[in-house]
Amino acid sequence: MTDERLTIGIAYGQTHAQFRVSRRSLLGGEPSQAGRPVVADVRAAVRQALESPLDFPPLRQALVPDDRLAIVISENYRRLPDLLVPLLEYLEKAGLSVAKTKLVCPPRLPGVSPPPWREELPRAFASLEVEEHDPKNRGRLCYLANTKAGRRLYLNRTLVEADQVLVVGPAHYDPVLGCGGGFGDLFPGMADEETRRDFVRRPAEEPPGEEANPALREAAEVGWLLGVPFWLAAVPGRGDEVRDIFAGPLESVFPYARRSLEAAHAYRYPWRAEVVVTAISGDPRWHSFDDLTRALAAASRLVQHGGKIVALAEIREETLGPAARQLEQFDNPVALLAHARQQNLADVQTIWHLAIAARRAHLYVYASLPKNLVARLPATAVSSLDEVQRLLDHAQSCIFLPDGHRANACVLGTMSAEA
Repeated sequence: MTDERLTIGIAYGQTHAQFRVSRRSLLGGEPSQAGRPVVADVRAAVRQALESPLDFPPLRQALVPDDRLAIVISENYRRLPDLLVPLLEYLEKAGLSVAKTKLVCPPRLPGVSPPPWREELPRAFASLEVEEHDPKNRGRLCYLANTKAGRRLYLNRTLVEADQVLVVGPAHYDPVLGCGGGFGDLFPGMADEETRRDFVRRPAEEPPGEEANPALREAAEVGWLLGVPFWLAAVPGRGDEVRDIFAGPLESVFPYARRSLEAAHAYRYPWRAEVVVTAISGDPRWHSFDDLTRALAAASRLVQHGGKIVALAEIREETLGPAARQLEQFDNPVALLAHARQQNLADVQTIWHLAIAARRAHLYVYASLPKNLVARLPATAVSSLDEVQRLLDHAQSCIFLPDGHRANACVLGTMSAEA
């Protein structure tokens, strides 16, 4: 019997690639609710969520005009303007002054400009102050309390001194916390340098499970010590789509956001494949080299040892952090990882993702990166989609992992040949 050939599509950047594969070779593992409708009008959904939060009165009822607000934002999230603009309009309508509101963002990568999210703000909010958290500046840190484990907490001073702290950003997977966003945006995101360094050294290769790990429990404890932080959370769908919007106290929103994230991005395949094709879709102005390495790391959980991972993306060279810019100076990512940890370079986690992927498989990158840059990677530059098709033609098994930078992917078993 002739094996049926299937056409499989996968989005990368703002375009779409199609490949022909054997039905027998294709391994499926779609999330439980991958096809569920997404939020059509994000700004309207934000306004509704602020007026009807989880386990909380309408946000306006918890604020007074003289309140000093600190809003922690995720600059690298494409839909940040669609969360932030209706929130600021809501606060103004409630009588709060934007002049007393400060946005606080995590430390940016040295030498890397943030995405152009401010260009999408209305003129009325163009002058809004944005503070980049500096974990090394003791003058901008403030002692909050001691944790149960005895850690002395030094957090961003603006947050500690604010009358109300709001967190605005996506839920996402995190190699240390398991589920990031919300609690993680505050801690270790807004902690001192020593604490941030401690957390960066605690990544886990295995995908996050259902139970909170010790790092996440500590982050939740810090959230409680900080008061009642309010989280306006988005759960990303495919590309730049938004699957869900939630608002309310962190501890109330977190389980909803986590379940929605799992339903959208938890992939469970029967066994490892010889070739894994992953991609990063959406507006490439918001994509980074870190996204590329996260996708490679997620795919490495699905590929046979010595197999092939192909990543499709549109990544700008300008998004490489200080460690990534030194790739050509080291024989392999593991050596660079040791150097990045020793020097406490800001993108050490990026190199960790790259190292675990390169250790397991041969990497192929089809991206907008210059060829000389790809040559620095432990990867082969792919110049056309036809080359990807040829890799698939010769594979006994294959997996397609959309938006690998957001995926919680794993295999459920092994084939006897791999055991």
